[in-house]
Amino acid sequence: MTDLELLQAIDQMLEKRLDQVLEKKLDQVLDAKFDQKLTPVYQRLDMIDQRLDKVEQRLDKLEEDVAEVKENLGEVRTGVNTLLEWAEETGDAISFPLPKINL
Repeated sequence: MTDLELLQAIDQMLEKRLDQVLEKKLDQVLDAKFDQKLTPVYQRLDMIDQRLDKVEQRLDKLEEDVAEVKENLGEVRTGVNTLLEWAEETGDAISFPLPKINL
């Protein structure tokens, strides 16, 4: 191998190594810059997550309340129907017909 070929081979190896080092350094700089730029986005996403957690808690509470209201509605409906039947029977018994209520 001649001196010129040797120098060319060394030059290629140095260029390759330099490219690798520069690429690695560029990746590090870009990663740091992206992290810096994305930090406010991450913070806002965290705040949105916290708000969403609160909304989910409130929704769970509302679902529980609605279930309780539905349960109580059945009891109220039964009570109203019983009172309506009693009113009909009482109205007939005292010869004073109470108006019929259609629900």
